[in-house]
Amino acid sequence: MMLDHWRSWLEERVKPQLNNLDHIIDDQEAFAKTVHDMLDALELSADDEDIDDLEDEQQQGDQSAEEEQGDSEDGEEDSDGATMSEGTETEAEGDIDDSALGMDEEMMADGEEPAGPTDGETDIQNTGLSGGPPYHAYTTANDEVVDAHALCEPMELDRLRLQLDQQLAQLHGVVSRLANRLQRRLLAKQNRSWEFDLEEGILDVARLPRIIIDPLYPLSFKVETETDFRDTVVTLLIDNSGSMRGRPITVAAMSADILARTLERCNVKVEILGFTTCAWKGGKAREKWVADGKPDSPGRLNDLRHIIYKAADSPWRRSRKNLGLMLREGLLKENIDGEALLWAHNRLIARPEQRRILMVISDGAPVDDATLSTNPGNYLEAHLRHIIDWIENNSPVNLTAIGIGHDVTRYYRRAVTISDAEELGGTMLQNLTELFDETTSAPQRRRRSA
Repeated sequence: MMLDHWRSWLEERVKPQLNNLDHIIDDQEAFAKTVHDMLDALELSADDEDIDDLEDEQQQGDQSAEEEQGDSEDGEEDSDGATMSEGTETEAEGDIDDSALGMDEEMMADGEEPAGPTDGETDIQNTGLSGGPPYHAYTTANDEVVDAHALCEPMELDRLRLQLDQQLAQLHGVVSRLANRLQRRLLAKQNRSWEFDLEEGILDVARLPRIIIDPLYPLSFKVETETDFRDTVVTLLIDNSGSMRGRPITVAAMSADILARTLERCNVKVEILGFTTCAWKGGKAREKWVADGKPDSPGRLNDLRHIIYKAADSPWRRSRKNLGLMLREGLLKENIDGEALLWAHNRLIARPEQRRILMVISDGAPVDDATLSTNPGNYLEAHLRHIIDWIENNSPVNLTAIGIGHDVTRYYRRAVTISDAEELGGTMLQNLTELFDETTSAPQRRRRSA
């Protein structure tokens, strides 16, 4: 034993103290003094100067913590004051009346959860592609995650929202009926019910007259059944590429607007995100690659722009203007779907809700000319397939996709392809209705014809 080599040395220095510990185990002060003497004998105790230094550091740390706490409280007071000074808005709400269910908007928090790395996050740098180099970005220094209102002047944002409202005024019929149907179904799932004629539970006073009529009749009890409706958050990830320009992006914005209002009235939180790039055919990332001498296998050579139109914790009324930004000329550029999907997924994983649904709306495969011209031709598509496969097989997120004129069923396990953008609103609502239905069978690949 290793202790045998040290036994004589230890007994020579601390044997009396060790033998005395059993007798003073109930005397805390004497026990501490004996242990301190043992440490002195073994030359392991700290010097007085070291102890003084430690105490000074502790006092400085406590003082710094108090100052930071005071600054934090001041910041919260300022934030609360700014929130209280915000004016209320009165806007036209299209075909659906938000006052029907008495939604108390002030009960919802204004803001968003930080979407930092989580335990369930996948690192794109470690996402290997079979038969090719690992997927990576040449540089992420110029990537953007930006709130929609930061990309547009307030007056222009008002104009774009007015333009979207004019389009919404013409959107009646199937979409509105399906929205109301989805709302009724979700509210029905949240309604509580009772089981009657039980032997224990809460006394059912409505059945007491039976005992008066027949004293031998047993008492009747009831129990409230728990609803199977789980706390849910839905994320809409909308392709903001140039190929969506025109009617597709307009219908996507209108459908997202209607869906957000419908689900919000059912206490289902909705997040609306968009993805594009900062420039055509490469931005600052490509410029850096050229300046570095064009090394081989550079990876992604464009700057990402991920847009938050509506955060999950932000009420629709406070975010409604942001949806008009999708109609802005010059916003829609190229699309790198794999990283956008991973970004939206990681935001969902950070949410506390029990059920998380991610719906992707796209009209084509990922395309970025700068990246594809310097990497294998399937570089972006292979990465997208890898991310989809990982989410569908390893993540608690329910992933679904809608392709506009593009067969997304070859990528996603649960997907619908439509040939006309006008079908988007109805298809979104039908797809979500199926996801909310607890008895829905396993997802099947489907294709919808014109």
